[in-house]
Amino acid sequence: STNDTVFKMGESGQAEGVAVFAEHQKKGRGRLGRSWVSPKDKSILFSYLLRPAMSPSQISRVTLVTGVSIVRACRQVTGKPIGIKWPNDIYYQNKKVGGILTEMSAESDRIHFVVVGIGLNVNSDAADLPPGSISLREIAGREIQRVPFCKILLKEIEADTLRLKKGAFEEIAQEWESYSVTTGQRVAATLADRRVEGQATGIDADGALWIRKDNGLQERVLSGDITHLR
Repeated sequence: STNDTVFKMGESGQAEGVAVFAEHQKKGRGRLGRSWVSPKDKSILFSYLLRPAMSPSQISRVTLVTGVSIVRACRQVTGKPIGIKWPNDIYYQNKKVGGILTEMSAESDRIHFVVVGIGLNVNSDAADLPPGSISLREIAGREIQRVPFCKILLKEIEADTLRLKKGAFEEIAQEWESYSVTTGQRVAATLADRRVEGQATGIDADGALWIRKDNGLQERVLSGDITHLR
């Protein structure tokens, strides 16, 4: 896992900005301990290190900002309206293109470092991917040159990370909403001890998702597993 490699680098004092790429991962993973399938030589798999001056409660901002960067890059190379499913999945027409795994080392009041892992299905065949997944090649109808695409993606990530550091999260959050495939949908949030169902109404200043339940009350979900209901 590139996340494991970069996490060790963070612990050893590595400066932020380093990125580690892999062609294949034996222990690739997503949120909630799920495995991440990555056909060799056909994906983009990498993790990078940040040392943001923010509290642990704001960590979801990093994930949301990264999602905006990825969507912008994917739209540039495909010309298609790729979007974001809260909090960390990249989607196109109800199929998953990729995901983000954000991990951190922190104390109660400050973050030591953050590792952001990205996995994207780029040139994978449909048969190599789990059900409900799709590759950028399928979306664009042509092979995607991975190195040029990575250059575009890294530039977008760097630009948005600098915007976040300068206090522009609200502006980025508005852009996130424009890419969201979750806002306005009926969803179910599976939390640690219960399930919340209702209409997703958008995100707040910390990147938490608000859900309006059937009784009219709104609930704030900072982390959880979201399912779109049909």
